[in-house]
Amino acid sequence: MDDFDDQIKQTTKNPWYAVRTFNCQELKISDFLKERKKVHFVPMTYVEKEKEGKTRKMLVPVVHNLVFLQKNESRKATLAMLKECDVPFSVLCDKETKHPCEIPDKQMTEFRILCDPDFKDTLYITHEEAEAKPGKNVRIIHGPFAGITGKLHRARGGYYFIKTLAGVGVMMRISRWYCEVTE
Repeated sequence: MDDFDDQIKQTTKNPWYAVRTFNCQELKISDFLKERKKVHFVPMTYVEKEKEGKTRKMLVPVVHNLVFLQKNESRKATLAMLKECDVPFSVLCDKETKHPCEIPDKQMTEFRILCDPDFKDTLYITHEEAEAKPGKNVRIIHGPFAGITGKLHRARGGYYFIKTLAGVGVMMRISRWYCEVTE
């Protein structure tokens, strides 16, 4: 958690890029970016794995093939740096301009907070699944997530807050009394 907190504090107002990899290579790109001291984020979660008869909690990527990179140089310099990586990748681009999509820092900070692997009752879904779930646009007004905006969805007798970014949705259980409708 300390590493996560340190990276959140280091974050400035620079936008982010979503980098897609192939064949579960997100941790290799993460290592490449660590060597170059670049601020980046791979959504991770804990899973229990059995090895030699013992169950261990391990931190693994939530979504394979996705790394977020903070842009703290020009677009040209950032892409040139990425090309030095031996792992095949593509940067999520705008269909019309063909330029890399820039994710605002505020949205990325909210997403990173919601993806904290220490939080319980967090589910990860595709963007399509998130969009298909009915709900109202809300802002959280109480608790550690105050100020974050997303969608409130009711399911299985409870309420879930949904935030999507770059094709990934984070869905977490929350009290509806912690939210206010923004529409």
